Amino acid sequence: MNASSSIPLNPLNPPDTSGFLTEDRRDHPHDDHPHDINDIFHHNQLTDDQLLLSVHPGWRKQLFALMELPRSSPGSFIVHVLTTALIVFSALVTVLETIQEFHAISKEVWFGLETMLVWLFTVEYIARSLAWGTSWGSWFGWTTSFFGVIDLLAILPYYIEIMLQSDTSVLFRFSILRMFRLLRVFRPFRYNNTILLTIEVMYLSVRRSQHALLAISFFVVMVLTIFSTLLYFAERGTWDEVLEIFINSDGDPTQFPSIPAAAWFVLVTITTVGYGEITPRSFLGRLITVPLLVFGLLLIALPSFVLGREFSIVWEKMTRDQQIDESRSASPVPFLARSASSPSHPSHLESQPPISMDHLAPRHHSHTSSAHNRNGASHNGASNQDLTNLKLAKNQSELRRQIAELKEVVVEQGEMMRRLVRALEKGKERDGGGGD
Repeated sequence: MNASSSIPLNPLNPPDTSGFLTEDRRDHPHDDHPHDINDIFHHNQLTDDQLLLSVHPGWRKQLFALMELPRSSPGSFIVHVLTTALIVFSALVTVLETIQEFHAISKEVWFGLETMLVWLFTVEYIARSLAWGTSWGSWFGWTTSFFGVIDLLAILPYYIEIMLQSDTSVLFRFSILRMFRLLRVFRPFRYNNTILLTIEVMYLSVRRSQHALLAISFFVVMVLTIFSTLLYFAERGTWDEVLEIFINSDGDPTQFPSIPAAAWFVLVTITTVGYGEITPRSFLGRLITVPLLVFGLLLIALPSFVLGREFSIVWEKMTRDQQIDESRSASPVPFLARSASSPSHPSHLESQPPISMDHLAPRHHSHTSSAHNRNGASHNGASNQDLTNLKLAKNQSELRRQIAELKEVVVEQGEMMRRLVRALEKGKERDGGGGD
């Protein structure tokens, strides 16, 4: 061994600290996708007090509290209960109208019920429009929101019938609009914290699993294309010049006349549905079907495992954050100052904000003067600042722990390298002594 020989060491790459503070490392720093279900229902992001402070004048504020804040007063709660009852009754009427046993009821009865419900819902829609009419931006934001569009589509078919002076229920394009009345049943659920939490967890779980689901979908498409082509050529039979169709070995028209028809059989098989209206007849076709049966079990298990794992992670995190928010609302946490050694605006926190549960926390309503409302708004701002500082402190503690672990690993590796160098030097000395 030459004296000038040395062992080349690869330089240590700096660790990627972006994963220390975030759950998902693959998100792009400038990802424009919504991180929260409130990014879709954007008018739900503000708290009740913040919404009330933005509404002027006083009569509009009272109307807004009556229509949009069921916890603000007993009257608001009664309006919410009556509106929910009307929505459920409207959905029940829509369902009963399609049952054969109720066709004997006169159309005038159904039309009278629909007229009464539509008028009540129209009054409600106008009241909500006035409540949100503080500014054009606020009104436009509500009318184009999910529930605003659903409310409009629920009453629109009736007025179209009045203008056309005909029954639009027999027309397919208007039947689709009438079907939107059933979607109003979901509107009362936005006041239920548990249902909102479940919907948000499902949304975030699917979003966090999008890469795995896309990979599985691509694999399914590949399997669908390959096996449908193989089954088509294995089962199509021979071409009959007279009938101009493919005939199988039994003399019957083949059940796989095209690749799309074979793809339908493959799709039904791998999803373990198995309608049974199409079955392969030849030995080769049945042999090709065997891998599809095995793949169908994997197709059901893999997405369920991916979504179930992400659902469990997100649910645990959001319920923990909700408990922290509730405990903070009961006993406010003192202000935590930022550490001087930490960055003031970490990019990874801006690109990947923590999962917010502020809109699910218990809300406290203000019924005092405008000065008290301003004090409540400033208190909410300070509370939000405290929560941000608390999360930043937790992230910094996690980062310090990761750095300490990394330091221990580096020290151990350095000790191992020193032992290796000493061993090489001893070997070199023995080689030199043997040569003398």
